[in-house]
Amino acid sequence: MKLKLIIIAALILTGFGSCKKYLDATPIKGKIVPKTLADFEEFMNDIILSQSGYVYPEFMTDDMLNSRVTAATASRESRAYTWQKELLLSTDDDSEWNAPYNYIYICNLVLDNLQSATQGTDEDRSRLRGECLTQRAYYLFTLANLYGKDYVAATAATDLSVPIMLRADLEAKAKRATVQEVYDQVINDLQTAISIAGFPDAGKNYIHPGKLASMALLARVYLFKGDYVNAQKYANDVLVKKSTLFDWNLLSFSNPLKPTAATISNYPLPQNNIENVYCKTAANPSVLSRFMASSDLLNVLDAKDLRYVFNFTRLTSTGAASTSVNPDFLGNTPNFSIGVPEMMLIKAECLARANDKDGAVAILNTLRTKRFKPADYVALTASSADDALAKVLAERRRELLYKGIRWFDLKRLNRDDRFKKTISREVAGQTYTLEPNSDRYLLQIAPKIIDVNPLILQNPR
Repeated sequence: MKLKLIIIAALILTGFGSCKKYLDATPIKGKIVPKTLADFEEFMNDIILSQSGYVYPEFMTDDMLNSRVTAATASRESRAYTWQKELLLSTDDDSEWNAPYNYIYICNLVLDNLQSATQGTDEDRSRLRGECLTQRAYYLFTLANLYGKDYVAATAATDLSVPIMLRADLEAKAKRATVQEVYDQVINDLQTAISIAGFPDAGKNYIHPGKLASMALLARVYLFKGDYVNAQKYANDVLVKKSTLFDWNLLSFSNPLKPTAATISNYPLPQNNIENVYCKTAANPSVLSRFMASSDLLNVLDAKDLRYVFNFTRLTSTGAASTSVNPDFLGNTPNFSIGVPEMMLIKAECLARANDKDGAVAILNTLRTKRFKPADYVALTASSADDALAKVLAERRRELLYKGIRWFDLKRLNRDDRFKKTISREVAGQTYTLEPNSDRYLLQIAPKIIDVNPLILQNPR
């Protein structure tokens, strides 16, 4: 983003409190207060809006074995990995909370000033409004999944989620909204974005979402709400207009005897992946680099599956045999985007839940033919709708591996006796266990945030 706009230092909304509003800011020498529509668009051009805003929940899932963690409370990473009650120290900032609210602030700042901004066209105003609403919905839904309870219709009106910020007001002291209120706001933002005539189907580049991104996110939101009719509708709406799959048969190692992420030919970066509908990279991607596949994950991964071949290795970069207990992660660039495969899997899950086992499995087979060498591929079949659903969820785990969604899936699936699970891991000779529906599925809100704004209630952990 050009350095001609004033960026308020208090954008990181620690507790949503500040002694000055944005409009009270004084111009800094060499910079100007944004006035034109082009000025405000520059906020939406910032590359930070292509980031997910979170990464640490990946350490809490059942997909990872992390030998770097040798003491349960030594770091944020280790505390997440062992599901500690106190994830954050009293002096810690929490980027998982601060970054999404920072991005929401930027969206609100632009939305607040779209109509009063000078110059620009109505078409550009409409496009920017659609972008802002979509981005705001994404980050609010992210926060809700991290810090709030999952959606349960019977209790959503009273279960606590996260504060809803709809104005760029740094003096606001917000309390936590309910799960129902957050879902209603996210759905309203996305449906409004989709209804904007001047909002194009595709954004001009990976930083800018288009209408298909709004639809894709809405499909995800409805899936997590348990509204499978609408989840299928919006997934299908996306797939009608974009159904491109990347063929993993195009990948190869330049030196198979010394495999590394850097030596995979044709591996697409998130911003270039033809499957992506809504591009998001992981925040702090270097954190997700050195770990192993968990034994539980290996139980659902086929060694001939190219998603295994190009994500894990039992060789080091020197060609020597790895000494790790399980295959090491190659360190591929994390891709937290919403893409065509996720839309296919949402549609397949909805079909299986509607007792269309053959329709669900047909979608899986279309996807899987791009994930195996032709000689290794065996088509799936299902004996019943329940069997099809189990196969869909297993495929979802393989396909969305390390894409920022497994932690959220664990929360929603724990509500179903068929799929709920207990996760255990050992660190320094001690076993740590996460039970289904545990309060520790709700992240701790940073003590610093509550100190600034006591209206925000801490999660029970």
